[in-house]
Amino acid sequence: MLDRLGWNALSYRPFRTFFIANFAGNSSWFVFNAGFGWFVFTATGSAAIEGLAFFIAGLPFLLLTLHAGLLTDRFGARRLVALSFALTGICMIALGALALVPNAPLALILGVAFLSGTFQTIGAPGYISIVNDLVPPGAVSSGVALNFLGISIGRIAGGFIGGLLVATFPPAWALVVAGLLQAGPALPIWRLPTRPVEVATTSSRALIRPLIEAAAYGRRYPTLGVILVMSAVPGALGLSYNYLLPVAAVDLGIGGGGLGLLLALAGAGGLVSGLLAETVMRRFGHGRAVLTGLGVSAAGMLIFGLSPSVALSVAAMPLIGAGFILYSSASLTLIQALAPSVVRGRLTALFALLYWGLMPIGGLVGGIVAEVAGSRAAFAGAGLLILGTALGAVLLRRQIATLRVDRDGTTFADGVAVDLAA
Repeated sequence: MLDRLGWNALSYRPFRTFFIANFAGNSSWFVFNAGFGWFVFTATGSAAIEGLAFFIAGLPFLLLTLHAGLLTDRFGARRLVALSFALTGICMIALGALALVPNAPLALILGVAFLSGTFQTIGAPGYISIVNDLVPPGAVSSGVALNFLGISIGRIAGGFIGGLLVATFPPAWALVVAGLLQAGPALPIWRLPTRPVEVATTSSRALIRPLIEAAAYGRRYPTLGVILVMSAVPGALGLSYNYLLPVAAVDLGIGGGGLGLLLALAGAGGLVSGLLAETVMRRFGHGRAVLTGLGVSAAGMLIFGLSPSVALSVAAMPLIGAGFILYSSASLTLIQALAPSVVRGRLTALFALLYWGLMPIGGLVGGIVAEVAGSRAAFAGAGLLILGTALGAVLLRRQIATLRVDRDGTTFADGVAVDLAA
């Protein structure tokens, strides 16, 4: 039954433990985004400053993700993920405590947010690549899809909790709750039994060369390289919509409770997409799923930005959430299927850098656009660029649309088995 549903990763106890333990951690991010964004925006009244705040909080991801991937290759994903959850949770709680202090310096709050982002970055590549340590190769596609399904469930729960908290209490309490939820999974993940994996033996002093080698691996195989590079646009300009939602809630006139609704609806779309992602990838191919995900998310952002109706704009949020979950699940499955274990952490980190790491830049740019033309204009512009990226990828490398990962972990392109890791 699990195999027919595309949930066969849940057959393996270590992955089940990770999936269940991580529910609180997934929820915490959306509680944090709601509380942090609402706090900065209401305190300053500026969409541009809110974008700047998220830029500073996410800057470590941009600066350190590749090196976090190198650490993951050296020390393993489990330890770094557990430490990341614990330390990030502590920083979130400290951030909430600071926000409760009257007239707390914004610079100090942003400094703690930067530290929180640093600890988050340490575990980010491992959060993705840990799937390979918990399940055999044939279940990796299912595990990746379920990982993003968990994020969508967390978005729904975190959206409701965050919206309720900022609508009822000072936003600082949302930050404290987010910290408690974030730290919760640390101990269960630390205790996870993991499969033996090949560990990179690069000298601890060689920081730059291993990263260049990983990037060169993507360059040697153009199809993989295009998959990696194309992630920059949906990451920088698409996912940064999360940072604009507090501004959008004000622009739409729906307030703090409406902010929770926007987060929850995006999560609902992601939930449906996560439930169906493995089936879609198996039936239509992982490459087509990448392109379909981009198209669906672009359509949702265009509807949100261009619709004259507030109700229709709100109703577009599930499309945005669904598209990004399908896109990221299929992309990461292909990257992990094509990469050998000794560079998998670094290649995963390269994708994370381009997809998630560029979000702060998108938040900064989106905040400026929202300040000048409104949040909905920022959504519409991002949707157009994401749609153009999907079309450009097909024109540059048609083979992407033919990629498929079989149930035993074999990758096919144009109907022929390939092994770029050989």
